Amino acid sequence: MAERVEYFNKGAEAVLYKARILGSELIVKKRLDKPYRHEAFNKVFKEYRTRVEARILSHLRSLGLNVPAPLVVDVSKGILVLEYVQGVPLSKLVDSMSREERGSVAGELGRQVAVMHSNRIYHGDLTLANTLYSDGRVYIIDFGLAGYSDDVEEYAIDLHLLYRNLQAMHPGIAEEFMNHFLENYREWYSGVFEEVRKRFLEIRVRGRYVDRELRKTVMRDRYVS
Repeated sequence: MAERVEYFNKGAEAVLYKARILGSELIVKKRLDKPYRHEAFNKVFKEYRTRVEARILSHLRSLGLNVPAPLVVDVSKGILVLEYVQGVPLSKLVDSMSREERGSVAGELGRQVAVMHSNRIYHGDLTLANTLYSDGRVYIIDFGLAGYSDDVEEYAIDLHLLYRNLQAMHPGIAEEFMNHFLENYREWYSGVFEEVRKRFLEIRVRGRYVDRELRKTVMRDRYVS
């Protein structure tokens, strides 16, 4: 039984609660119904996305990456109970970090994303707001739009989303951060790095911005694995 439950945050697809259960701080993620979806589709979508997110988090944990551990999954209700990671989003820290520390953090994020992509997993909303810095470790969070794919376009979109986020919110350090990120990404990515890099540059040149609403539309079309 929960000793305490309090509102934590709300996104486009889910509401988050922070709970204390048996002395442990946890995050309870509950996916929301959408008024524009048919009731039956809401059910299918919530079950599918909850199942995929839990599967991906378990997979990434098994690879040794820093992501919240999935602890309890109730697919029918669209509920996912996660380990609570106490940290600060990198979006609030990178501008004040020393050049050396920022380079280290960017490189570590590049390593983890490369390992993720090497295992056919894309994030779908890779921004600094969806990372945490905790006790010297970089964590990646919010895999609500994540999925499995062999298409390098998905990996390049992750890089594009990160780069656009850096340009928009941290223009003074965007190029520096991305260079360190890509340096480690190249080293750890098990596929052909130049294929991802070429696609990433193509997306930048044609000015393609894959925003969250578009990605959610794409995921609605992929509710069957």
